Amino acid sequence: MREATLADAVFVRGLVSQDSWSRNIGPVQMASLNDAQAYVRTRLIERYAEQGFGLWLICHRPDDRPIGMAGLVSRPVLPGPDLGFALLDDQAGQGYAFEASQAVLEVARMRFGLDELYAVVKPDNAPSIRLLRRLGFAMQQSGTRIGDTDLAVYHRPLP
Repeated sequence: MREATLADAVFVRGLVSQDSWSRNIGPVQMASLNDAQAYVRTRLIERYAEQGFGLWLICHRPDDRPIGMAGLVSRPVLPGPDLGFALLDDQAGQGYAFEASQAVLEVARMRFGLDELYAVVKPDNAPSIRLLRRLGFAMQQSGTRIGDTDLAVYHRPLP
């Protein structure tokens, strides 16, 4: 995994433009490369600087090609950072999200000293819920409103 740069705008535009992103995370209006660069700047790069963490690109090891994002997100409605992840549709189901999420859990504990993490998910997103459970998360509450969406909140201690 690595931090995103403005050079990754085309990849990020493709990722967030997928139907699966809109359905499971929320629609993003990104009509142009300039929109994609602004998204990378404000939603990724600036958060690294402000918070010390954010969503990092998941890169395929043999060729360093980005295939998704995973990392830590800070939301005012949660008492601590939450785990986020997304993959290109053609990369889903191959274990990449699990591997990247395990790395994020380790970084959260070792680098940032966090003792717990949260995750938010739409209640009908069965693949993400299975992954969260596999990672040791348990549902804490349902019906948490973030934006205009009701989400389930999952929690995991980081021993």
